[in-house]
Amino acid sequence: MQLTGSVVFWRDDKGFGFVLCQQTQQKLFFHIRDQTGTSGRPQNGDQLHFSQAKDKRGRDIAAPWRLSSTKTATQTAAQNTATAVNIRHSPKPTDNSIHYANQLALLFRIAFLIAVLAALLFGQLPYVLPLLYLEASIFTYWLYKADKEAAIARHGNRLAEQSLQLFALIGGWPGAYLAQRQLAHKRSKLSFRREFGFVILGNALLVSWLLSPWGEQFLARMALWAG
Repeated sequence: MQLTGSVVFWRDDKGFGFVLCQQTQQKLFFHIRDQTGTSGRPQNGDQLHFSQAKDKRGRDIAAPWRLSSTKTATQTAAQNTATAVNIRHSPKPTDNSIHYANQLALLFRIAFLIAVLAALLFGQLPYVLPLLYLEASIFTYWLYKADKEAAIARHGNRLAEQSLQLFALIGGWPGAYLAQRQLAHKRSKLSFRREFGFVILGNALLVSWLLSPWGEQFLARMALWAG
């Protein structure tokens, strides 16, 4: 069934957007790779003709699609010129954001390890533990968001799942759980969810031991050694 709609969002640097279907009033994802014909690249407000299909996760998308033939040659030429300029001068935000996320993740791990060691040496870990959990959760949520944006753009450069699980293990699992629910990310992959369950269990066991009499004795010895 051939459908028509208007482009309501388009990211030319990422090559994807959303079209509002006139027949169903449904907002559908569409990608530049599914374009047919040679009528140029779309812009906000352009009319598309498309079919409705499913992506790998079973979500409705507009594919294949083509720009409306009512677009004039002058408009097409002007758009192609603007697109060429943007491609030459605009950075790829997905590449930059993932690279930036990986760099920050490394710095955060180093800073987090230093903070934990300092808290252990001075016997303050039980007191700073809530703050460490909060910071790790906020950062983990941000990592999920960056990876979700890369997934939407169908980009090959993604955050490693081991990195996401590591941040959950060191205390960021509340933020990871919230991100999975709010962003609908990494919650449909059974193997990841199973590993995430073991991560939460491992973190809970570690914290329980640190707060137990045996853990308190260990922290006391560490504080004595530091003094």
